[in-house]
Amino acid sequence: MRHPSGSRSRSLAAGIAILVLAALTGCSSGLKKPVHEVTAVATDSLQHVTIKVHSYWYDPNRVVLKAGKEVELKVKNGSMIVPHNLTCFDKDAGIEVSANVGMFWGGKTVRFTPTQPGEYEFFCHVDSHAKHGMKGTFVVVP
Repeated sequence: MRHPSGSRSRSLAAGIAILVLAALTGCSSGLKKPVHEVTAVATDSLQHVTIKVHSYWYDPNRVVLKAGKEVELKVKNGSMIVPHNLTCFDKDAGIEVSANVGMFWGGKTVRFTPTQPGEYEFFCHVDSHAKHGMKGTFVVVP
């Protein structure tokens, strides 16, 4: 006859494994996340900003940039096993960004120079992440 506590121990271990996996992958929807706005840090030659991507949200999700000044954008994956992306294309506004950040906390640095004031949506084009709220906004000011 098997001892019932062995089954209970396996169930507990499985439950803990699921919680650890959820914490590592960051399984929160961006649909209910509050707006977190930052202004890029400007030096003489560049505007610097870092965006951390999670499942399914960006931090920050609203970034203020100055038109006509080059941006160095660092995109870092906050998830261990879920690949993500930050995409924003508006050629007329000088924004052509597709930063793929693979698994295992990957990252990518891209540069672009926004030319037109306005608001430009960025999103994750991986699977259906954007539908889960993985979107943000570049706000370009004069």
